[in-house]
Amino acid sequence: MEKQAKKKSFHGNNLRVTSTHFDSDSDISDTCSQDSNNFSDAFSSEDYEVDDDGLVSLTKSSSLDPQNWPFKQRIQYTILYAVTTFLAQLNSTTMSSDYFIADMSYLYNIGHECSMLATTLYVLGIAVGPMVFAPVSEMYGRKMGVLVPLLISGVFSLVTSISYNVPSMMVTRFLSGLFAGAPIVSSGGVMSDLWTPQARGGALAFYACLVSAGALLGPTIGSLLIHSNPSAQSWRIPQWLCGLAELAWFVISFCVVKETYRPVVESNLAKSLRLTERTWKLHSKHDIWTFSLTELIHVHFFRPFAMLLTPIVFLMALYASYVFGLFYLMITNVPVAFNLCYGWTGTVSTLPNIPFFMGVLIGNGINMFWSKRYGIYIDKHDGKALPEERLPVMMITQWLMPIGIFLFGWSSWKSIHWIVPCIGVAMMGTGYITIFQGCLNYLVDCFPHYAASAIAANTFLRSIFAATFPLFAKQLFTNLGVHWGASVIGFISIGMLPIPFYFFKNGAQIRIKNPYNLG
Repeated sequence: MEKQAKKKSFHGNNLRVTSTHFDSDSDISDTCSQDSNNFSDAFSSEDYEVDDDGLVSLTKSSSLDPQNWPFKQRIQYTILYAVTTFLAQLNSTTMSSDYFIADMSYLYNIGHECSMLATTLYVLGIAVGPMVFAPVSEMYGRKMGVLVPLLISGVFSLVTSISYNVPSMMVTRFLSGLFAGAPIVSSGGVMSDLWTPQARGGALAFYACLVSAGALLGPTIGSLLIHSNPSAQSWRIPQWLCGLAELAWFVISFCVVKETYRPVVESNLAKSLRLTERTWKLHSKHDIWTFSLTELIHVHFFRPFAMLLTPIVFLMALYASYVFGLFYLMITNVPVAFNLCYGWTGTVSTLPNIPFFMGVLIGNGINMFWSKRYGIYIDKHDGKALPEERLPVMMITQWLMPIGIFLFGWSSWKSIHWIVPCIGVAMMGTGYITIFQGCLNYLVDCFPHYAASAIAANTFLRSIFAATFPLFAKQLFTNLGVHWGASVIGFISIGMLPIPFYFFKNGAQIRIKNPYNLG
């Protein structure tokens, strides 16, 4: 018996599926904004199939599958979610400039390290947020799981702007980061919804570019906003801007964005069919999935940490976390280094973040090129990917990270033009993004069935590093000098270099013994 809905009827349940016209630009999952009767006109019987038990599922070529959407529409969604993450990341570093630290010292008599808690607590919230809110995107879809936390994060940013003391400011910053963790991490899942493995690398590279841009531009934008209205209370302006921008983007995105998570798309389709065909027999796999407290604890809390104890996840997450920690260390403390060496202050001291971003752009270009090559490799092997083939680009480019660190550190002299350490900073940016993206891609390819847990483990560890590194960076550069302070982190970077080489040679054998390898 054919399983295609258009060829099948359930007389006992008075079900008869008829073919209707489908508009490729519409999305059956957008039930939040349209009633079920109109919803039923948005699909064709060729887009789904129904089995004997009434299980509804999308066909491989279904126009309702986000991966089969028009290319232009997928690009639009990639940009929309990338901007969402950009805003969340921008918020993380707007309170790290010299002007903000000076205001905190004047108003509340607190030092540099205490002032930096406004940044590190936000990042610490990002570490916890995905484990708390990730189930929301799996149960209710990406739209609810990404955009609603963005809204709440924006609200807490506005509350931060009216804080009247340091404790209230720090609490609201942590809560803002806690909810920002959902769009920062879950938006990456949208890329998996929209793009096939062959094309996903390029989309993720673009996505990662905006993620990095948000954090890198934060200090400069925050500094300019505070300087634009010199007063003891001007530190509040960046938080007003971030909060209002996130709220505005929530409204725009919620009205425009449609659901991309395939299980929820199938669930909404089944719901529409039940109502239009007047039978309760039709359902999707997502409809019979019950999310329990036990699953929440085991899957979203315990499993990421359990995976973190395995060699592949631990070493790759450690490497990615270290370079991510250096990323935040440089963002927040490059002004300190250039102040010590060249006397730069205020907004000018944040400008070396621009060459860092230029390096990130170059690294993303390298990642996109290698992703295209990797897609060709997959096609030649009947769609079967070997995770270790992700590593060569990382093995080649990772050397730029320690080289850039040493060049930055040992060229930071008044007698040497500032362009030289900025070149070192740019090299660091290129090395950072190729390492970070390489580790992430390798983890996803190694554990496709548990990719969410692997990413959660990586996100938790990297956020801890990012929250910690800025706190000791000033002492590192001040007590040891920029030259030897940079050398310390450079030598540690050299110690990380063997990791991709090790897994390129032994990864296949190690994966076989991993309890989370189902491939």
